[in-house]
Amino acid sequence: RGGSGRAERLRQREHPGRQSGRRRVTVPARPGLAAAEELRRSTVVITVAGGFRGSGFLVAPGLAVTAAHVVAPAARAAEPVGVRHESGEYTVPADRIRLAPETGEGSSGSSGNGKGHYPFPDLALLGVPDWTGHPVVRLAATEAEPDTVLTALGYSTHTPSPGARPDTLRLRVVGLADRYLGVRGDGIREGHSGSMLVDGDGLVRGVLKGSRAFQLDAGGWYTPVGALTALLGTAGVAPPGPPPPPPAPPGNGELVDALMAFELLRRADGRYDLLDTMGVHLGLTHSFEAEERPDRRTHLHQIVRACRSFRDGRAALRALRTAMAELAPDDGALDALDAVVGRALGEREDG
Repeated sequence: RGGSGRAERLRQREHPGRQSGRRRVTVPARPGLAAAEELRRSTVVITVAGGFRGSGFLVAPGLAVTAAHVVAPAARAAEPVGVRHESGEYTVPADRIRLAPETGEGSSGSSGNGKGHYPFPDLALLGVPDWTGHPVVRLAATEAEPDTVLTALGYSTHTPSPGARPDTLRLRVVGLADRYLGVRGDGIREGHSGSMLVDGDGLVRGVLKGSRAFQLDAGGWYTPVGALTALLGTAGVAPPGPPPPPPAPPGNGELVDALMAFELLRRADGRYDLLDTMGVHLGLTHSFEAEERPDRRTHLHQIVRACRSFRDGRAALRALRTAMAELAPDDGALDALDAVVGRALGEREDG
């Protein structure tokens, strides 16, 4: 396997690893700051006669969603309704306001009493002609189960800065409340009505209706995503759905095929170097252990099997990838290995 000199060199060697051009991320339980900031580019402030009335978000080019009770009084009184976005403020023509249902007891989104009397589904579609080029959200295909943690991205006047400012809530799904879904968690205040509720994958799971009591942290309700999807369908709108599922994780054979492409691993000494280097990256006092075989493919198969059965299989696969990047930094087979190990680890590639 090589003498103690090689082991000593490996202990003293720096291991910077190979930097690929892709950023690997794992899906968090809730959107992180960067993901939430990207989602926020799809949020809008709902205004009536220029004043703050509630929150909303963009589901298609030139089309925003909010709670119906936020704009119903203004629509009936022919007051001007607008959506304020980071790109500017846009007027919503009266004939582009669609309430669901069309009639109901509306209450102001900025001064509501929290009782949420507007009938189910309490949704409104606000259209802005010829407005394109802005981001839109993706809708989940299923409803959130009880105990799911959701993030509400909207606006309120209850932040350290004056005026309507971006505000974020953390809410936990409790279960059905009539046809809505109940939530508990951060206090829902005036202005949050119409906010999107997103899961850890950044998919919209519903539209925030309101609080049980705006002066208390008593939880509230949201309209489930299925009701929003149905409304959009009647309006002939097909918003983006969830992204396609990630590719299936590779089997051992695919990992072996990727390793077979390396010139270095044609030689037994090269495979021993790989095991030595993996041991260093895993913090072992010895080489990474895999059953030896004289045949190259069989030996590589044993190495892959040992990775998968290691006490931390993900760490072993990462060490395999990093070790090959260090031992064969100019080998064109690295890209294929990087991709197949990334799939095995469930990594997502951005950029």
